[in-house]
Amino acid sequence: MNWDAIGAIAELAGAVGVVASLLYLGTQIRHSTKASSVEAKLTTTGMHSSVVDLLIADPALNELFMRGVASTDELTPEEYQRFSNLCLKTFWFFSAAHYQLRTGMLDEGNWFETKSLLEFELSGAGVRGWWRRLGSKRFSGEFAEFVDSKINAIESQGET
Repeated sequence: MNWDAIGAIAELAGAVGVVASLLYLGTQIRHSTKASSVEAKLTTTGMHSSVVDLLIADPALNELFMRGVASTDELTPEEYQRFSNLCLKTFWFFSAAHYQLRTGMLDEGNWFETKSLLEFELSGAGVRGWWRRLGSKRFSGEFAEFVDSKINAIESQGET
């Protein structure tokens, strides 16, 4: 066997090694992306659960929240502050999920669940009023535009 043949075999072996390394790297990236997506889903679920847990643990807070969702007109200033804090906590969850969707970490199926919850919240006149009065000033960019578009759609359909 001559040196040219040995060199060709060595180059072929090197090329096979490079291809195998690239395939392995691709597999690792897919696994990492899937793990990140699962983590994003768990994070958003945990954020929403923390709000729901507050309402479950405190029936008076739940009752206040339900009254506020319907209308904030009858809330005292102290009640409005508590309601506002709950809305803020809830909208942090929505904003985080919206960001994860935009960055590709949350898929459309999981976003559908979150978007449905957001639309349900926005169906309450009190939440829409809170958004216009305070919420919209605390969020910026694409998320604020998204919420505004949802409110406009709800109100154009004549829902209250």
